[in-house]
Amino acid sequence: MEPSPPLHQLADQIEHAGVSVPVAIVLQIIAPLDVICSQGAQALLPLVRGTRWAGVVEPLTIPEHWPALRDLLLARLQERG
Repeated sequence: MEPSPPLHQLADQIEHAGVSVPVAIVLQIIAPLDVICSQGAQALLPLVRGTRWAGVVEPLTIPEHWPALRDLLLARLQERG
């Protein structure tokens, strides 16, 4: 699955914040819980609509986006070195 533009934006924000490695590690650890994590994001979505967190939570409401984000971050980390 090719990552969607919101996932690229989220990965860009993660890199800009300088937390690519910790986020990649956490995403690897919670990989078996992708569906549960997306349900948690769905539960949070009404609470964050209209805030700056909406752009972070909204792409993560889809279970397939969790492994896509994980793969995208790992690919970018491997490119860096």
